[in-house]
Amino acid sequence: MLISEIFYSLQGEGELTGLPSVFVRTSGCNLRCTWCDTPYASWNPEGTQQGIEAIVAEVQRHPTGTWC
Repeated sequence: MLISEIFYSLQGEGELTGLPSVFVRTSGCNLRCTWCDTPYASWNPEGTQQGIEAIVAEVQRHPTGTWC
């Protein structure tokens, strides 16, 4: 899977606003939505190929509490 970035932050939208979260941003979307805030991950796909195990391991490194 092509991953643009994995990062830890606080959720900024919706019912979970303010909760610690880990975001996994994939790369290579072909939808071209006009509201997209990450053209670097869709219009010009970039990132690294990562397997599910590596992605899960990176997510688990961050203190987010329990899965929703």
